[in-house]
Amino acid sequence: MRKKIFWALAIFSLMIFSLINAFPVKAIEKPKNYPTRSIEVVVGYGAGGGSDLFARAVVEEAKKIVKVPMVVVNKPGAGGVVALEYLQSQPADGYTIWAGSSTVLVTAGLLGTTKYQYTDFQPIIRAQLDTMMLLVKAGGKFKNIQELIADAKARPGQQSWGVVGLAHGYTAFIADSFVRAVGITPKIIPFDKAGQQHASLLGGHTDAMLEEPGAALSLIEGKKVIPVAVFAENRVPIFPDVPTTVEMGAKEVLGIYRGIVVKKGVPEDIVRYLEEVFTTAINTPSYKKYEKESFLDWRKGYLNSKDFAEFMRKDAERATEFFKRTGVYQIKK
Repeated sequence: MRKKIFWALAIFSLMIFSLINAFPVKAIEKPKNYPTRSIEVVVGYGAGGGSDLFARAVVEEAKKIVKVPMVVVNKPGAGGVVALEYLQSQPADGYTIWAGSSTVLVTAGLLGTTKYQYTDFQPIIRAQLDTMMLLVKAGGKFKNIQELIADAKARPGQQSWGVVGLAHGYTAFIADSFVRAVGITPKIIPFDKAGQQHASLLGGHTDAMLEEPGAALSLIEGKKVIPVAVFAENRVPIFPDVPTTVEMGAKEVLGIYRGIVVKKGVPEDIVRYLEEVFTTAINTPSYKKYEKESFLDWRKGYLNSKDFAEFMRKDAERATEFFKRTGVYQIKK
């Protein structure tokens, strides 16, 4: 009897799952005359990195809703500024969308690498809040975080950490609380593409790299790199032996956040429509699968447009304090 009940429940669950996935996503009311043509989705970094993977995963679901082509275009350069300025050069009509790491939208203007500030953009949704990791080359000169810290203290300002973005950008901001807690001053080496950053570490040109779990997973599984620290409050289940930065004294844990943003001035009805489209997209089974496989479900990421705007405002305040303290704050006129 129990066996029959088990199989009946299994078949019923399978039928429900099939029905859910067989039906199209819910209909969302469109604004008048939008969209009527292809939408360009701009990524400020190269192929294969976290922003690129996010953009392609969310666009795959969103285009099923909008019923027009959505084309992902990578425009790496200057730590995301090339794409940021491209977005600002386009009409505020909803046909050019930013998808990916939104940290540069806050930091670039504060560093003077662009005249645009975060207030020149309209947030749609925040989709992710990722967890940063510090990794070293497997079989290299460092086996754990203690050895890395000892070397950094022996060579002030010489130990090199690779990042994707700007040398004094958001990833350096993320690292700040930790490096101050342990008393080291690593040299930050910037890269426009994750592949370049990875190759530099594997080639022995940098001592460590700051990277997200999803983007580094294949290297970890291939035993090419090893994580030595996780920027988190608690240890993560997949790496239970890797200490957290909070354990070592860090008082703040930031992370790369990704989302959907448009140029300020896009009509309100289009903003609301895009918010509903992308909120629906990130809640589809396919996107959730990508999110889980990339370890992006470790922290709550979603914020609606209003809350995302407030988050960016507070983040800009924190970043301004950091950039002023480190002497790199500069507003471009």
